[in-house]
Amino acid sequence: MATSQHYFSKPDAVEQVKNRLFKQLAYYCCALHSFLIFFFWYCDVHFLALVNIGSVLLWMLGTYYLHHQKSHIALRLFCLEVTLHSVLVCATLGMAYGFQYYLWTIASLILLDYRLKLKLASMLALGLVVTFATLFEMFNNVPNTFVFSQWAPYIHFINVLICGLPSIYTIGHIREITFSHRYQLATLAAKDPLTNLFNRRYAKELINNAQEDCLATSRQMCVIMADIDHFKAVNDKFGHDAGDEVLIDVALRLSRYVLNSDIAVRWGGEEFLLVLINCDLEQAQARAENIRRDIAMHDFYGETLKVTMSFGIAQWHPALPFSVAVQLADDALYASKAKGRNCTTATAPSQTTNLG
Repeated sequence: MATSQHYFSKPDAVEQVKNRLFKQLAYYCCALHSFLIFFFWYCDVHFLALVNIGSVLLWMLGTYYLHHQKSHIALRLFCLEVTLHSVLVCATLGMAYGFQYYLWTIASLILLDYRLKLKLASMLALGLVVTFATLFEMFNNVPNTFVFSQWAPYIHFINVLICGLPSIYTIGHIREITFSHRYQLATLAAKDPLTNLFNRRYAKELINNAQEDCLATSRQMCVIMADIDHFKAVNDKFGHDAGDEVLIDVALRLSRYVLNSDIAVRWGGEEFLLVLINCDLEQAQARAENIRRDIAMHDFYGETLKVTMSFGIAQWHPALPFSVAVQLADDALYASKAKGRNCTTATAPSQTTNLG
């Protein structure tokens, strides 16, 4: 299933893995039915040998559709083949050999057809389960002269394994790639793709949670607004690739100074926000100074570029809206810019208290 409708869109990671697993399943079933052609022919059950020739052809046709990224068509062909094959074998040999259990396998796999609405897919799966139950009523006492009838319990056991293992293997792998894909999507929703810091939207949720925690535990919280000095000049002189590299490197160095409970955010452009938990104004200023000195001493872009940052700090008061604390930190940042940049300015504690 493509994530967009562009001409060059390709199936997403889950769909690609599903397609690959279905190909493996198709090769497995082609080999199995090829064996059964000779097995039933040897046992003089020529009708079932011919049925397995048709089964091989259907699985090969399904493989063709899989190679053309049409797994939904392939899956429906597989469903048709397994249903017909199970019914015909049970009608010919009876229920003692376990061929009916293949219906359970395809009943679970049909739910992986994402082109079908869940309600329809569920109804089809239920139909296969009902077919399974009906087979016992119709063919439980079928007389036959099968040459290996004395081996029925063993053939039954083998069929249970043969139909169970592919289902476990396929669904297990799709489960793993689905979880992995879900984690990647969650990361994309939470992180800025360039700097790997939290993005502004997700950070607001974290900050709200942090505020509630600080209120409950009486812990202090400080806000640091940081901005790369003369960043436009970096882009103009060295190009946007260099600018991106600087942003990545700055974010990496900022991350070294935040604790697990702190929140580091790419606030926008070359501006960053740090929310320090259990930290007073004096401690926040000391930490900001450490970051500022580290940035100023570091050589960026292959040691050909010097970059500095300016910082503004404010302490959040429980009665103060967080947006006001951010504005105070932003005002302090502009004060740092006015002083000549590459410095740190903290909002006076009395200012936040008075606003609260």
